[in-house]
Amino acid sequence: MASKVVVTGIGLICGQAKSAHELFERITRHQSSVRKSEKLAAYGVTNSACSFIDEQVLVELDVHCREQGLPPLAAPALLAFYAAGQAIENAGIDVHSIERKGLFLACNKQSLEAEHLLGLAKHFDPTTGKMDLDMFMEMQRHEKQSYFHKRQDMAALVLAERYEFDDVVMTPGDACAAGGIAVGTGYRYIAQGELDVALVGATEAMCNYMPMLSFSILGALAPQSDEDPASISRPFDKARSGFVMGDGSAFLVLESEQHAQGRGAKILGYVSGFAKQTESWRITSSPKDGSDYARCMGDAIADAGLSIDDIDHINAHGTSTEQNDSCESAAIKKLFGERTAFIPVTSNKSAIGHSLAASGAIEAALSIISLQRQLLLPTLNFCESDEDTAGINVVQQATPARIKHILSNSFGFGGENSVLILSSVEE
Repeated sequence: MASKVVVTGIGLICGQAKSAHELFERITRHQSSVRKSEKLAAYGVTNSACSFIDEQVLVELDVHCREQGLPPLAAPALLAFYAAGQAIENAGIDVHSIERKGLFLACNKQSLEAEHLLGLAKHFDPTTGKMDLDMFMEMQRHEKQSYFHKRQDMAALVLAERYEFDDVVMTPGDACAAGGIAVGTGYRYIAQGELDVALVGATEAMCNYMPMLSFSILGALAPQSDEDPASISRPFDKARSGFVMGDGSAFLVLESEQHAQGRGAKILGYVSGFAKQTESWRITSSPKDGSDYARCMGDAIADAGLSIDDIDHINAHGTSTEQNDSCESAAIKKLFGERTAFIPVTSNKSAIGHSLAASGAIEAALSIISLQRQLLLPTLNFCESDEDTAGINVVQQATPARIKHILSNSFGFGGENSVLILSSVEE
């Protein structure tokens, strides 16, 4: 018999918030974390609005990590160390004493920053058009601040060593679905009886030069605008024009219900279902009829042993891009049919931007708090639907509601899709 999987701890740092409850409160008050980045604007990035974490906060996190005896770390690992530690403290658990435990930490990449590009330029000979990569690699090998010391899996390495995870350690890199996949994979290991405890989450710090430039070239970022940066991310609205980038990290401590009850832990909620799917369509888009998204949502509901009538709320992927929001709307209508008009839908990215791998974990954390407080978060900046998003019941104000099961979507480039079902504690 499958074990029930509970959430006993939450940790988060995202945009201008340093805890999940702080972020939840900000969103209830319609406070966006999206701002203009003067640093990116100085580099010549025209659409420099993003949900970045202040440099001073990163400096403080770096000082804290150095005091803990850690090596120099890039932003994703700094954020992960903070959020994971907060989740463990919130759970009141001595991770070191747990034998059957796993770490599931999603992170897509540590991208080149402007400083790294300048370092590369020093080894480029414009007269020959050639670069001395051997010299570059040799210098990088000995420089602790170098790009090659800031790998995708560095955060997982640091946490595995600090908390002695030596059973299962995974670093999913499944694009924008990675955070949801990290949570779902940890859930699966516990449900199947292979682990008692899992630290699950994600980290990403993409509000820097190369990611902003790359996604702008792809046409995914919202273009340059004279609007207030806080108003640019508008999921499901007819005036949506692209997403805004975000920094962040979030972690959940998952346990089998039996293990949590055995140590007298406070149960915050349940992970009840999970589905993962890889499409064979296009790298940057999904079938417009929403069929693949709908199938993934249906599989997660079935995994939880529920029906579509049991879903009380949808925490949408809701990126504010024309294609995603149209496709996700079609999927919701296809799966839920006549119930669509009665299921409230929220997109947290309206307030915090899109943190890619981290988004699914951040949204799972916010969903657990929604379940605890029986309160739906608003979708900021939504005013009017278009033909594709018409009929979607977009929440516009913080709204008390009876919520037992939340469906949380994460859909990524490369056709990587994941869906979580999160449930409240039975009274």
